[in-house]
Amino acid sequence: MFTPIIITIAAIYITRNLPRTFEVRTTVYTGIVSGYTIEGETGISDYIGVSNAMDNLINIIQAENTLKRVSYRLYSRNMVHGDLTKDNQFITASSFREIYNRTKYNRDGAKLLALIDSTSEEKTFQNILNYEKPNKDNFIYGLFYWNHPHYCYNSLKNIRVIRKNSSDLLEISYTSNDPGIAYNTLDILMKEFVNEYRDIRYGETDKVIAYFKAELDRIGTELKIAEDSLTDYNIKKRVINYYDETKEIASINKEFELREQNATLEFNSAKALISQLETRMGNNLIQIKNNIEFINKLNKVASLTGAISEIQSFNSGEASKTNNLASLKKQLENTSKELSDISNQYVEDKHTKEGISKSSIVSQWLDQVLLYEKAKSDLQVIQKNRRELNEKYEFFAPVGSTIKRKERNINFTEQNYLSVLRSYNDALMRKKNLEMTSATLKVLNPPAFPIQAQPTKRKIVVFAAFFGSFFLILGFFILLELVDRTLHDKVRTELFTNLKVIGAFPGKSLVKYRNYDKAVQAIATKYLSSAILPYLINKKENLPFIINFLSTESHDGKSFIINELMQYWCDAGLKVKYLNWDKDFNVYSSKYLIAQSVSDLYKIEDEDILLVEYPELKSNSISTNLLNEANLNLLIVRATRGWKEPDSILANKLSNQLTKNNLAIYLNKAERYVVEGYTGMLPPYNTYRRLIYRLLHLELTAKYEINK
Repeated sequence: MFTPIIITIAAIYITRNLPRTFEVRTTVYTGIVSGYTIEGETGISDYIGVSNAMDNLINIIQAENTLKRVSYRLYSRNMVHGDLTKDNQFITASSFREIYNRTKYNRDGAKLLALIDSTSEEKTFQNILNYEKPNKDNFIYGLFYWNHPHYCYNSLKNIRVIRKNSSDLLEISYTSNDPGIAYNTLDILMKEFVNEYRDIRYGETDKVIAYFKAELDRIGTELKIAEDSLTDYNIKKRVINYYDETKEIASINKEFELREQNATLEFNSAKALISQLETRMGNNLIQIKNNIEFINKLNKVASLTGAISEIQSFNSGEASKTNNLASLKKQLENTSKELSDISNQYVEDKHTKEGISKSSIVSQWLDQVLLYEKAKSDLQVIQKNRRELNEKYEFFAPVGSTIKRKERNINFTEQNYLSVLRSYNDALMRKKNLEMTSATLKVLNPPAFPIQAQPTKRKIVVFAAFFGSFFLILGFFILLELVDRTLHDKVRTELFTNLKVIGAFPGKSLVKYRNYDKAVQAIATKYLSSAILPYLINKKENLPFIINFLSTESHDGKSFIINELMQYWCDAGLKVKYLNWDKDFNVYSSKYLIAQSVSDLYKIEDEDILLVEYPELKSNSISTNLLNEANLNLLIVRATRGWKEPDSILANKLSNQLTKNNLAIYLNKAERYVVEGYTGMLPPYNTYRRLIYRLLHLELTAKYEINK
């Protein structure tokens, strides 16, 4: 009981100066679940997506790179604003003296102090980043990767990030022994975390946007070059609209084919009629053909007819061409009339042999000649136009294939451009969506500077020391009880030996109870006498009551107990005889070994009780007759020794030798509480002893009458 108290007092003393800690908390709204996106949706709806997004945020906050930047910014802020003599909102004076001296007395202390720009945290931070190198001798690098209580990775990774239930909120907390360090660590972390989150989310999107923008510019340039090439080619080949022009050419060609057929038919018909009429004209034909004026007029008619045919073939409805055509027709009409007048002058006979008027034949011949000339002119114009159309066909055939090839290239490039443009717009929309979701990262509860330290764990330590030591000692003794085979008391003795215990005799008392040893021994002896008397029945003829005192080992106290018991009975007026194996008979003789009765070892007189002490059983045996002859075989065992396997074997052997139940155990050198289990309370009988006795026997509400 005293050991837990001593340990508790030691814990109280050791924890008298436990360091105080300050905790700072902040809450961040993420908007992952309920935030609004550019597509009009409200955040992520599936559980796995939400968990993944939240885990990403938590991992970014606790990432080594994020904490490294927090460490360097915190160091920069403290070195800029720290004060060696008094505490401030950035760092306490003691903490600043520690980091300042660590910096100053480093082997590169002068260079490190030169990094500190007292006018700007940002410049100091940039100087530190430039100075830091991945080298164990680099002070800044080591500050983060060694074990500094404020700036190292092992300290900063104790920042706790917890999602509040299933909400959009993250609770971030940090504990430090310096209130300024705790506050500024979270204050810096909130800014670095948001920047890191945006860099990570925007980084890939910006690269995708830059890629599509570059592709868009490249393909746009290719498209412009292809379109300019087609334009230049059309200009070079004088093509305005290839497809309409080729359709027009095909239509004109078809029209000319029909006109050519008609003209050819008219030409051949006129030619045949002229030939037929000329056979009837006779001398008139020769005279007419020899007339120069007629020939000239005829050529003029042919020329006018050709001009009219050409104008009619390509009449576009222009006013100038219409006027010219009317003029040419007027001239043709006049010239035809003049030809008719000339031809009429050469008619000799009025009628032919068939009786047909010659003037009518000449008139018909002239008409056919005019038709012939017209058909001839039309045919020539049409054939000329057909040749021009053939040339256009030859021109447009390669132009068409080239234009189609260029248009295919333009179309392919344009489709590619539009596809990249769509991807570019999607990437821009994705970035805008990320900007909107990133904008929802808001600090709802900013970190507040702690003005009161957290309760220490001193009470917990003290209680843990007390109850821990108590249960440890209790467990030790319970384990000891489970594995220890020392007899100690009645319960353990009967458990280990399977024999009945009839009493216990006390050992030497502590100093404060030593004056009561005689009285206690007398009480124990008296109880032993009363415990033995029930066995002293059925006295055999010519024999006294016989009590055998046995033991499995030597020095168990048989002689002492026999002497105390013998003295008690003698004082009571009984005749008692004490036989000792070492004095009264020889255990090594044949007489002892084959003895059938105790009378073979000793001459019986008039004694009432015979007390026989035998040697220890482990080295000597006792005949069965001697054991069964006794009224009681009392096995004396020290309560302070263990019950071993040889003891069990000897006790079982002894039990097997006996034919009646007259074997019992008596404990020697037992504790006072064991003896009190048989005799009742032992002296001294003071109030304290009475209270302890009642508690041990659970007499919590018992009442006793006092006899006066």
